[in-house]
Amino acid sequence: MAKIVENVVMEVLKKVRDPELGSSVVDAGLVSYVSIDEGKQEIEVFWVPTVPFCPMVLAISAAMLYALRKNLNLGGWRVRVLVDESVVTADYWNNQLRDEETMNKIVAKLEETGQIKYFISQ
Repeated sequence: MAKIVENVVMEVLKKVRDPELGSSVVDAGLVSYVSIDEGKQEIEVFWVPTVPFCPMVLAISAAMLYALRKNLNLGGWRVRVLVDESVVTADYWNNQLRDEETMNKIVAKLEETGQIKYFISQ
């Protein structure tokens, strides 16, 4: 089942694009892996930004979270989008990305301002 869920997650993430690259985060090879823990009902998406201090990390991560929430029936599952630990700045970014309240505010602001359209392809 985990492999099926991973494939569905990757399909959804193909709709999320890096606005600087102009291609999806999946097609650009930015998503390194998806971790699925059925027991904890947790999905974690790990990705590699184009540069360690990419100023778009929080916005792109929020767009991925938005797409997954909008396109999957997540029920009681927790979903997180994190920077891959191989990135030198992973701790810096992941401290912020693990803060659910912060991520919810970023997602809400992207929706409220209409800026989410720059990250999601139809």
